[in-house]
Amino acid sequence: MYSLIRNNIARIIQRDFISNIGFSSRSSTTNISPSSETPKDADNTTKSDSKFPDKTKTTDVKVPWKSNVIEIPVAMSSQYLVENFREHRQGGFYYDHRIIVPEMPEKYTIKPFETRKTGGNHPDTGRKEYRRVGGGLKKTWLWIDTMRQGPKSGPPLVERVIRIVNSDCHTAKVALIGHGNTLRYILATENLKAGDLVKTSSDIPKNPVKASEGDAYPVGALPIGTIVNCVESYPGQGAKYAMNAGTYATIMKRVDDRCILQLPTKHEISILEQCMVTVGRLSNVAHNEFVYGKAGASRLLGIRPKLGLFHKKTARFGRRPFRAKPILVITGEKPEYPNLIKLQHPSIDPYR
Repeated sequence: MYSLIRNNIARIIQRDFISNIGFSSRSSTTNISPSSETPKDADNTTKSDSKFPDKTKTTDVKVPWKSNVIEIPVAMSSQYLVENFREHRQGGFYYDHRIIVPEMPEKYTIKPFETRKTGGNHPDTGRKEYRRVGGGLKKTWLWIDTMRQGPKSGPPLVERVIRIVNSDCHTAKVALIGHGNTLRYILATENLKAGDLVKTSSDIPKNPVKASEGDAYPVGALPIGTIVNCVESYPGQGAKYAMNAGTYATIMKRVDDRCILQLPTKHEISILEQCMVTVGRLSNVAHNEFVYGKAGASRLLGIRPKLGLFHKKTARFGRRPFRAKPILVITGEKPEYPNLIKLQHPSIDPYR
């Protein structure tokens, strides 16, 4: 008995629901001309539009990073790499004592570059330069734009964060930003996430700017006490200070046309107010708290063991890894040293 009543009620509810859906679809598909539209009809249309929004209406809204954008090219070039890194004779450059980028890029690109390991040796002469360097996983190098330059007057350049990735050659995380058809990598701040908008401007207004994380402004445009990173030493050079994970500098005071900043090492520097800085603290704050846990973790990073050189090799336990030095015969006479033969003139040696 109860099952029959339940089935009849369910059938009635289903019929009413279908009739309501059919009425709403018919009311939304009726075409009404603008000249014959009454106020009541207008109210009905607004209600129907609120239920079924039109996706084409968003095209009329001016999005700052898509429509009417004046593209500013990336200031980074191969000349920056030549001035800040040692050039390799085969066309690449030394990123550090562990990695070589074998090909010098002609212009800025977001494509990852393949790297080559040095193993602690000089790539040209083959001599050992650094201990505890060798092995490890393969790494790719991302070209970070440290010369964020915006318009010198007018509204700032607005860019959108596309994604945030980890870099093999940088301790902080890297953010891919873009405007128009221009894409570039920057060092990501602590709270930056995908979808955020970052601004870049080279203008110094009369009043300090209220900036958010990731925005780049001249140091003279920011209020005193602001936390910044990627600090330039002089205008147009590119970021030089506070570029590691979790680091930041603090604007202490202004003196005439110069600003005094406190670096992460607690040292203070005085730079021109036109020097560009990025607002916020760099990401990956817990980088210095990472625990390797085992010896193999450091070997994957290309770090070799440090034990062995300072241990005495006396053959006490029947083992002498290093060859014993020859016996020194003391006769009291001054030994004759052989003449040194130089195969190349010192003025020609580029690494002297």
